Amino acid sequence: MAADLVGYSRLVSNNEEAVITRFRDLRRDLIVPTISSAQGRVIKTMGDGFLVEFPSPRAALHTAVFLQHAMYEREGAIPSETRLMFRIGINYGEVIVDGDDVLGDVVNIAARLESIAPPGGVCISEAVYTEVADASDTRLVPLGPQYVKNIPAPVNAWNALIKGVDASPTKPARRSERPSIAVLAFENNSDDDEQRFLADGIAEDVIVQLSRFRSLFVIARNSAFSYRNTHKDVREIARELGVRYVVEGSVRRGGDRLRVSAHLVEAKTGRHIWSGRWDRTVSDLFDLQDELTHAIVSELAPELGANERSLARRKPTENLTAWELCQKGLAEFYNYSEESYPAAARLFKAAIDADPEFALPYALLGRWHSVMVTTGRSVDIPNDVQQGLINASKAIELDDRLEDGHFALGSLLTLMRQETQAKDSLDRAYALNDNNPVMYHARTMFYLYQVEPDTHAMEKSAQTALALNPKDPLAWAFHFMIGTARWMRNLENLRPDVKEAIDAACASVQVDYFPLIIGAVLYVRLNDLDQAKYLLERAMGRRPALTLKMWHTAFPFPSWPRMIKSIEPELEKLVEIGLPRE
Repeated sequence: MAADLVGYSRLVSNNEEAVITRFRDLRRDLIVPTISSAQGRVIKTMGDGFLVEFPSPRAALHTAVFLQHAMYEREGAIPSETRLMFRIGINYGEVIVDGDDVLGDVVNIAARLESIAPPGGVCISEAVYTEVADASDTRLVPLGPQYVKNIPAPVNAWNALIKGVDASPTKPARRSERPSIAVLAFENNSDDDEQRFLADGIAEDVIVQLSRFRSLFVIARNSAFSYRNTHKDVREIARELGVRYVVEGSVRRGGDRLRVSAHLVEAKTGRHIWSGRWDRTVSDLFDLQDELTHAIVSELAPELGANERSLARRKPTENLTAWELCQKGLAEFYNYSEESYPAAARLFKAAIDADPEFALPYALLGRWHSVMVTTGRSVDIPNDVQQGLINASKAIELDDRLEDGHFALGSLLTLMRQETQAKDSLDRAYALNDNNPVMYHARTMFYLYQVEPDTHAMEKSAQTALALNPKDPLAWAFHFMIGTARWMRNLENLRPDVKEAIDAACASVQVDYFPLIIGAVLYVRLNDLDQAKYLLERAMGRRPALTLKMWHTAFPFPSWPRMIKSIEPELEKLVEIGLPRE
């Protein structure tokens, strides 16, 4: 139970001594005795509020309602501008114990529920409602899904009916509607019942790793696993859990061989969006479990994103939620054209207008500004960096566990050559979600922008991004950074592995202009002018304003002038076959 005194700063500014005395008397005469009688424990006080744990949700709700009724009897006749009133939020679940303190999402959500409770009221979560609905005399008013600060998934909430308090919703739920997913217990298809533990372990690990993606609402293990052996249709399960996607899987062991399969199902239609299968030799089961979890998540998460972008593209913009506007913006972003980049920015801004408390569009807009600089498109680098910093910082303020905000901030600090702060931001993003390939790409840019680039670390980060998601719309950039790292280690020498990486980047249908130019340079070196001209024409199609003069100053990282100097003869040849000089 989290409780907070309404308008404490205002009350204290009017009459500090009187308010503090009244609050102290309330704690001594009413609050502490009531909590103690219900076997509650005050975990901590925060000046104008307190955090309490109880032996059961019923005890917490009964105590909260009793306190609020007693507060009304005690303070109800006092004018509203000087009346003492609490907001109370209650949540139920497991917490992390840290000495005398408790931490975790259960605590965070209780605090957020307190913030949306009416003055003098009590707001509870669905977890509490499930426990008390059949046994409480308190009437509970449903508020529906509520998006609250720093919590990615909507929280179903109820207000308790308290004398003198309006328990109706104060504002409509915001329309972010991020995708929800349930990972069902994987089936054990082995003859040995003991293998069920391995199947459960893999499914549970997938739940944990998917939960690190803040843009997903992942159903808890207990709820998802409750459908084991029910033989219900996956669409019925999805309706009951209220999710958009379901992951099913199975594990079969035969001797020292293990086969794991998984399927991603779109719940509304029952359509299989993606399927994967892995065959492994059993050696160390714990290492094997980690490997399979990583393999499933690294293929599953990108497929979710691709399907969400596909769904968003089919809808008219005026009917999209904030989440869908972000996905449509990303679809434009990944077109890498002169028209699509500004279109992406407009959609991210529209998402912010649709839900100003949703962190993701701010993070994406921060990333967009950094990309304007790193792709040589910015006409005002200081302004792009400044606007990017504002948006990335806002994303972190709204949700400090969204890795997108941290790697956007890290990218922008990289452009400002603030290496220590940039590394801290990128390390924070890594700690939050080491499954995100774009985060690794941001790290390659960090190494590139150093005065003396760490090309080995740059290449390793790009290879990790590629291993995580070779189908990512940004995969061409992962290949390109591998090739760039190898090229920078020996600017005068065209090695086969450089050509291989650049060719892989240029092979993408959706690729930005600069890998195509580097590809054209390499083919000039190989004296294949037909292929060089083909790549040059593709590059100019992507960037009609491309000229030799622009290319000389396209990128602001320290090593760029040295790289340009090493390819001057090839650039002159490109001018001969079609690249405008100015």
